[in-house]
Amino acid sequence: MRRHRSIGLLIGPLVALALAGSAVAKGENQVVVALDPPTDSHAGAPTDVGVMITRPDGSAIRGETVTFQLVKDGGIGLVTAQATEKTMGHYTATVTLPGQGSWTVVVTATGNGETATFHAGDLQIGAPLPTATPAEPTAPLAPAWLLVAGLLFVVAAGGAGTWILTMRRRSAVAPDRA
Repeated sequence: MRRHRSIGLLIGPLVALALAGSAVAKGENQVVVALDPPTDSHAGAPTDVGVMITRPDGSAIRGETVTFQLVKDGGIGLVTAQATEKTMGHYTATVTLPGQGSWTVVVTATGNGETATFHAGDLQIGAPLPTATPAEPTAPLAPAWLLVAGLLFVVAAGGAGTWILTMRRRSAVAPDRA
């Protein structure tokens, strides 16, 4: 049963991609879909996925409704996310992919009553990051202002002591001590 599901998950988007890709290529309005450069993504952690959708002349295609489907290569896995337009023609979504490995990004764009599906590229997802372990509590340190105040007190006391010694040396010697 699982095998049939994984085959369907893999073949379904590829067939849709082949049909939509060939229809768009034959039409007058060709589209270029470029996947953002990969980041250091890990399984189980949020990952930003983005594409730039332009015409062949480089002008951005704006106002599309864009959906990402991420399909796990060679296994069971399908994650769907609705993308938002961050800048002109640049659509992004944050997804959390459950497993490491290669994930194919399939982009479905709808606008002006037409829908097109594109294969944007593959993402390589690393192993899950280890969970953080709490550190031992550290001994409380004195606040910095307390240390500065103590240092100023020592300097002031030293200055006052030096002043008192200097004044004693300058004072006239009492006649009975001479």
